[in-house]
Amino acid sequence: METNSTWQSTNDLLSLRFTTLTASPDGVLYAGTEGHGVVQFSPLRSWESASEGLPAQVHVYRLDWLETQLFASTSHGLYHLEEDVWQQTTVTDPCYRAVGWGDRFVLTENGLLCGNQEEWLPLAFRGKKTYDLMVTPHFIFLGYEDGISYYDLFTGDWCSMPLTQAVTSLAVFNTLLVGTTERGGLVVGNKKGGLHQHRFEGMFLNRLVAHRGDVYVCADTGLYKLIEFRGNIMLHALNAQAEVTDLLIWRDMMVISTRGSGIKYKHADKTGFQTVL
Repeated sequence: METNSTWQSTNDLLSLRFTTLTASPDGVLYAGTEGHGVVQFSPLRSWESASEGLPAQVHVYRLDWLETQLFASTSHGLYHLEEDVWQQTTVTDPCYRAVGWGDRFVLTENGLLCGNQEEWLPLAFRGKKTYDLMVTPHFIFLGYEDGISYYDLFTGDWCSMPLTQAVTSLAVFNTLLVGTTERGGLVVGNKKGGLHQHRFEGMFLNRLVAHRGDVYVCADTGLYKLIEFRGNIMLHALNAQAEVTDLLIWRDMMVISTRGSGIKYKHADKTGFQTVL
């Protein structure tokens, strides 16, 4: 895989199918892709590949910081970045996210793991695809192939909220548990241990992103904000004309990754998104 090249034109970026975004404390923007590893952007060096150590044609599902270390959850397992080179961990199953909360967790195609890059141990749901983990004061919520499960921090028990499809991302909206499903719909907790399913006609919801109490929806028709109107959950469009896969609120900007339309950004006081050049 090409490791140190600078992207020569905007068309090079627009041809990539971006999947995820994150930024370092010193101002470097990282973006994962389908099949082309990771690219990075810095004001001094512009866009360049940052895939050294990753296998060819790897699909990067998520980029997550655990304390000061950047991890890539990929179709070929879990990697961490060390001195600009990706190092493979002992996790070789496809994985979808890494989460730090006291311990470190990895959500994989073969269950939920806990540990560190030297040793990751099975924790729960072995043999199940696990996609997202969210921690609240009393519960740990898990989105996985059979719906949602939650771990009661007081009793130490897992309880299930079953569905006939996987739940792929999780958030809390107005004290309600919400999630996206593998079929592009939305599920909403009823506070009684059950879930209501919602479909938005002509839309596929890719991911939920929570920020300072707000919940944003990345969809194949653009970027939206969850709102409540007369007891109904609705989507408020934020004027992004693209298939959005992730959102990063960074400094005074909203930055979005897209499939086939590059990386776009919008300043807080502006209305439309612009392509990052």
